[in-house]
Amino acid sequence: MPQKSEKTISVIIPVYNEEKIVEQSIIQTYEALDRDFNDFEIILIDDGSRDNSLLIMKEIVNKYTNIHLHLNHINLNQGVSIQRGFALSKNEYVLHNGIDLPLNPVVIRELIDLMDDNDLFVLQRNIYSGATLWRRMVSKANIILRKMLFPRLSSGITDMNFVQIYRSRIIKMVLPLAKSPAFTTPEMIFRARFFGLKVATHYVNFLARNEGNGSLGKLHDILWSTYDMIRFRFLLWMGLKKHGETK
Repeated sequence: MPQKSEKTISVIIPVYNEEKIVEQSIIQTYEALDRDFNDFEIILIDDGSRDNSLLIMKEIVNKYTNIHLHLNHINLNQGVSIQRGFALSKNEYVLHNGIDLPLNPVVIRELIDLMDDNDLFVLQRNIYSGATLWRRMVSKANIILRKMLFPRLSSGITDMNFVQIYRSRIIKMVLPLAKSPAFTTPEMIFRARFFGLKVATHYVNFLARNEGNGSLGKLHDILWSTYDMIRFRFLLWMGLKKHGETK
């Protein structure tokens, strides 16, 4: 068996009403990380689930010291949950993944090694057809709008809503104002590029969901994300500052 990596990793997983897959997905992630890393943590963010997801996660957390559970007492959405996970993470590398595991956790170590000295590794799906015609249309419109508003910062990166790997040292610098599900991670990527950090991309296989349905793509989320895009465009025109900076 290959020697475990000495690099440390935090994996953030938001969960909302996923009782059918939550246990299997967490255990699968744990087994992959335990095989490949000496030091790791899994950060579960329950986003106000109304099914048995929370109960299942509590049972799992009681069995493993390096799986941590944090609660949003109401449904705040995936963008807020991911940002909360970033704030709670403790390790050198931080990534987020869906509870349906669109990124296979067995490849995480390989990706960490490929990241080299980059600050941010943007993973793009080789193939993504979208779950429904509506989701495909929304995704396409989102990409077009981003490219129109941010042509330079979008250059060379189409898929900004999949998975990224961050070095923990840059997280405070790139945390977004956006709270919407579809612009949280694009704003973080844009901030990293704007501030001259080392950003690289890599294509990976996408594992399609085979149980249940995702909760994104609602009209409210679309309008919210559009507002966040326009606000960030305005901030760029005004002169974007790093967090904590004042004129």
